[in-house]
Amino acid sequence: MPTIMIIDDDAALRNGLSIRLRSAGFKVLTAEHPDTVFNTVLRNQPDLVLLDIDMPHFSGLDFHECLRVTDRGRNIPIVYLSGMRSLSSRQDAFRQGARAFLTKPYDPHELLATVRGVLAASANPARCSVG
Repeated sequence: MPTIMIIDDDAALRNGLSIRLRSAGFKVLTAEHPDTVFNTVLRNQPDLVLLDIDMPHFSGLDFHECLRVTDRGRNIPIVYLSGMRSLSSRQDAFRQGARAFLTKPYDPHELLATVRGVLAASANPARCSVG
């Protein structure tokens, strides 16, 4: 059972996402603030992190940057789920290495399809051979 970590400062959103993802067969961990959960993510090694961008104290982009520079965190797939809809927000997320970017309010079917797709791609990375 894949583990999804949800990091978002909106308690109602975290709860709704948790219910939806658990009912779809995922184990779910949640956190309100990225600055307090960094070591937990590294210790638990979730299969995917759903991450908001705009949070107090420490943005999702800053959190992602911190993960990218650690051996244990750099390969954890990040899917952004954000109310920020600007092109620059998307570009910033993908520059950090995001695997996907969804906007709030989210479509439940799109969310599950995206999570499953990112997990499948992470489990079966493309292999290239030179010959």
